[in-house]
Amino acid sequence: MLIKGGTLITPFSKKQNTDIFVKDGIISDIGAIGSGDDIFDATGCYVCPGLVDIHTHGGGGGDYMDGSEEAFDRALKFQSESGVTSILASSVTAPVNQIETMLSISRKYMSRTDLPCRVLGVHLEGPYISYAKKGAQPAQYLRVPSKDSYDFILRNKDIVKNVTIATELDGAVDMVKELRKNGIVVSCGHDDGRSDTIIACIEAGVTNCTHWYCAMSTASMVDGVRSVGMMETALIDPRLTIELIADNHHIIPELARLAYQNKGALGICLVSDCLRAGGMEAGETLYNLGSCNDPNSQRFRVCDGVARMEDGTHYAGSIQPISRMIKNLVYDARVPLEDAVCAASYTPSRIIGMDDQIGSVEIGKKADFCIMDNELNVVATILNGKTVYAKN
Repeated sequence: MLIKGGTLITPFSKKQNTDIFVKDGIISDIGAIGSGDDIFDATGCYVCPGLVDIHTHGGGGGDYMDGSEEAFDRALKFQSESGVTSILASSVTAPVNQIETMLSISRKYMSRTDLPCRVLGVHLEGPYISYAKKGAQPAQYLRVPSKDSYDFILRNKDIVKNVTIATELDGAVDMVKELRKNGIVVSCGHDDGRSDTIIACIEAGVTNCTHWYCAMSTASMVDGVRSVGMMETALIDPRLTIELIADNHHIIPELARLAYQNKGALGICLVSDCLRAGGMEAGETLYNLGSCNDPNSQRFRVCDGVARMEDGTHYAGSIQPISRMIKNLVYDARVPLEDAVCAASYTPSRIIGMDDQIGSVEIGKKADFCIMDNELNVVATILNGKTVYAKN
């Protein structure tokens, strides 16, 4: 395959009128190559790395927690049509048996080579999170590391790539150390921690911050003394990357700009946190947050471009893919295009230790591409050198 004549977006620069030669699913040459077979004409388009979404719950009507192939197929099709070539399937807080069903399906999909979007593994968002900052997650399924076993995570360490925990939970530090020892990335989120619990967990191995500014501890008075929370710590501690749901609702342009100015392109990671309603029509439809088979799962509806809880009191999650969030960063938060693309491809691949294979357009890496027009709309998605989506 020869991708010809596009403007190549690398993590830190743009290269106009650049050709990319692909052989056996791998990028083999970049430059002015000339002619070849199976030409994809990218003239007038941006050729970006395939996007990497490490925090997504689904889309197209499917939620990974449904634990079915139909749900996975729906969600992965939605991701592919949005320029995403690799994902971590995210869980929600739920009974362990439901999570294990989702893990089982994820393991099967990780080994498949016929998918429109690659499944890299799983991100567990709960159940080891804070009651006070649980957001839309169901309280009855929350767990505490010191008294509720997390052996099911360790048994599935081959597919669990990232786990979100709250730093203030009893046993959190020990859990962080154990997960890190088993090669699992640990993120802080849905927390009600303070400086002492936060720093202890960072020193134990926390490296990422789950959807910064959303369901997260912030500065407050504790016993008459001012203490910062995770929100502030994440901005100033260089050991942490931060996820941004840059849908102009969860993270409005001013907050996106604040995060970018503090952390830079290598410190911010776009995540969709997209629910099953991604790509679906807005209206009065009530959707399940988590498994559609769980009678206790939370309900939400789409209103004004964002998912809200049934009572309308707070957000339930996003319905936008990260390709749309690139546009939001560029047009509304005034972030340079190459940095916005970096935050949606290279940075997430670094967070999960996959940057040697994906996340940027370099010789020897997988031939994954998101092709965008000059208005930053996705026109094609290429996975392993094969076009898996092309806009009509």
